[in-house]
Amino acid sequence: MSYRSFVGLEIHIQLATRTKVFCGCRARFGEEPNTNICPVCAGYPGALPALNEEAMRLGYVVARALNCDLSPACEFERKNYFYPDLPKNYQISQFTRPLGTDGFIDLEFRRNKRRVKIRECHLEEDAGKMIHAGDQSLLDYNRAGTPLLEIVTDPDLEIGEEAEVLLQEFRRLVRYLGVCDGNMEEGSLRCDANVSVNLEGQGLGTKVEIKNMNSFRFVRKALNYEIDRQRDIIERGGTIVQETRLWNENRDVSESMRVKESSNDYRYFPEPDMPPFVATPEFLTSVDDLIVELPIARTARFISDYRLTDAQASFLCEERQIADYFEHAVRLGASPAAAAVWLMGDVQKLLNRSGTRLSDSPLTPDRFAQLLTLLDAGRIHGKIAKQTLEAVFDDDSDPQEIIVARSWEQITDPAAIDAIVEDVLRSNPQAVAQLRAGDARPKGFLVGRIMQATNGRAEPRLVQDILARKLDVQFVQVLSFGGAISGRRRDDGVIVAGELSQLIEQVVRDASLPADIRYEAVELGRFLSEEVTPNDWAGLIGAVDAHLSVGDAAGIVVTTGTDTLAYTAALLHWLFGGADVPIVLTASAMTGDAPESTHNFKEAVRIAMSGGAGGGAAVDSPGAVSVVFDRVAYPALNLKFERIPARAASTDAPSVVTPAAATPAAATPPAFRTWNPDAVRDAAGRSLYELQSLTVDAIAERLEAAVTKSFIAKVFPGMQASSLTALIDSGTRFFVLELYDSGTANVGETPFGLRRALEYGRRAGALFLCTSQQEGNVDFSPYITSHELWREGAVPMGPLTTESVYGLLLAVLLTSDSWDPEAVSQAMERAQ
Repeated sequence: MSYRSFVGLEIHIQLATRTKVFCGCRARFGEEPNTNICPVCAGYPGALPALNEEAMRLGYVVARALNCDLSPACEFERKNYFYPDLPKNYQISQFTRPLGTDGFIDLEFRRNKRRVKIRECHLEEDAGKMIHAGDQSLLDYNRAGTPLLEIVTDPDLEIGEEAEVLLQEFRRLVRYLGVCDGNMEEGSLRCDANVSVNLEGQGLGTKVEIKNMNSFRFVRKALNYEIDRQRDIIERGGTIVQETRLWNENRDVSESMRVKESSNDYRYFPEPDMPPFVATPEFLTSVDDLIVELPIARTARFISDYRLTDAQASFLCEERQIADYFEHAVRLGASPAAAAVWLMGDVQKLLNRSGTRLSDSPLTPDRFAQLLTLLDAGRIHGKIAKQTLEAVFDDDSDPQEIIVARSWEQITDPAAIDAIVEDVLRSNPQAVAQLRAGDARPKGFLVGRIMQATNGRAEPRLVQDILARKLDVQFVQVLSFGGAISGRRRDDGVIVAGELSQLIEQVVRDASLPADIRYEAVELGRFLSEEVTPNDWAGLIGAVDAHLSVGDAAGIVVTTGTDTLAYTAALLHWLFGGADVPIVLTASAMTGDAPESTHNFKEAVRIAMSGGAGGGAAVDSPGAVSVVFDRVAYPALNLKFERIPARAASTDAPSVVTPAAATPAAATPPAFRTWNPDAVRDAAGRSLYELQSLTVDAIAERLEAAVTKSFIAKVFPGMQASSLTALIDSGTRFFVLELYDSGTANVGETPFGLRRALEYGRRAGALFLCTSQQEGNVDFSPYITSHELWREGAVPMGPLTTESVYGLLLAVLLTSDSWDPEAVSQAMERAQ
């Protein structure tokens, strides 16, 4: 049976006014119990309420931001009920004419977009706070009478994760508007929910209200628990009771509190001591004056105006003060792209370490812009910039003062470096002779001498350029990473692993490449690409990171094999896609003495030395990781290694390829193809993750742990859920599921459906990342099978292929402190 769940929220926002809504008592959290009370909020006979107009104004501001119809006049009613935290035995609220109605807020969760309708926004007074301590209940009436805006949504949500995202969006909204601090732990943002489950197509079922959800995580867990509870009752033939239930966070269950009341039970009647409130034109103008650019609109503007990624813009616009800080720094001269990268990375790490908010830190926008300007001008390099940033936090000083006081400024004067290089070359004639004769090995020795002579302050790239010019040579770094291209063919015709030297010797003799190129080749292992291990990947990542950190490479060529090239290229992209030097991978299905190997290697060298790929299907951004095969440069993402026979020319009638006429696979030349090329082109040239100075051993350890907990599974007819649950029992936590086309699969209740595995995985903390077996865009199409996958927590990975998603997963796990499935899921989704 197929079920449909309906979730509506009642969100309570404590408005940030100085005094309470109907009296002059202070509205302040954390003061001594029962010190901010008076006859009005305590409900003494004869005490008359007086409306706080600021509370009404802030309520209208929120309603306006939620696209509500604003009421020209609204009334207050008494809501009557008896509970210890309500001293008057009634609550002044709005029922018949709330201040705002018929609004909406747009929501997107895991590529599923929906518009959530806002039924109404109404202003009321809050109740007191009741604290249960052992067998006693303590009452604090300081909160009684504080202004509370209740926002009621239609039951447009389906799962707890959606409710969690919506509530987070509300918190971001009210913080941007400055009407509430949004702290759930202090009770200034609270949420109740109404949940009903029914058979698909039968509309709303009996609703159950859930209370006591005082964190975003508890909202998600409580609602999913309630959805499962109601579905189990229906499956057993039972009846859902309309009631109010409390979430027990210690036991992760909900417990019955009372049978649910209806509005008639509250006996609403007009508040006799309060006249209707009329929203005058002057009042509405004051409301409009408080509206600011909201988070969704600001995020979109950051993407379009500053050309930031979705992930960068979302991070910066999460809090208004961070977005303001960013724009302030950009106005002072900081590069938008660099500012976003530093704020998301090194700055955030220092803030986390110090427990400081950005606005309270020593890093003012002026100092931040100054640091990035120094880096952009080449006066300091990346490593010194990070040390300078830490010094700003430690010493509360300007970056300029720090680099001068500590002699950290780079030597960027070409004449000064030229003289030092000349002196080093004159002192080491044997190394110079070796280099000029074609041996690149002494280069590292000479660079080390130059850096030693400048106390490490010479700008590394300038050192490379001057050294190459004086020796009349060009240097290219070559990392030999296994594969047939560095292999050899035995006497019996079998291809085995070997070394790259044979290919390099052939290329050196090739007159089509400049004779002044010197190849600095490093062998990272002798293996065929299908034999690659986490340790091998760690060695490659460490070698690339070392070259980029030292700045000794004008271009890096990685030679590898065809079988796993799509995985290796994607992994390097997610880690180094924003490098300022080209990283070009190439491969061959043949050994190094074959023409295919020579052609591919030469083309990779040309691109590496020219500063990046270009033209045709090539990468658009200089410095991006790219792949060269058969004289074509491809983006590093979404590569598919295929053998596709050439198709006949188009005719009026469709051509039919019979088995007899088809080209044999062995005779079909191998080729790469980019799936969904338009969707991945924007990802070129962007690096999302940093290695955080990890050693090669640490990288290997993390990668081995990551692959141990990961599994790629291709969905097929008859696939049994038990095969996935067995993997979960053995410790697998991260699955890449290859679904059909745009994201469909059997999600039935039978042993051959995925539902049981998805439910089991959700309880065990497993994550299911979904790709397509075909060249599809997994956005969970309108098919019911897709929707069921989405409901059960599967994560759509859009246009990314399995290989690209697996590379992204390893990059996230390699660079993340937390492997919590929710955190990993968010990181994976941000990369799309």
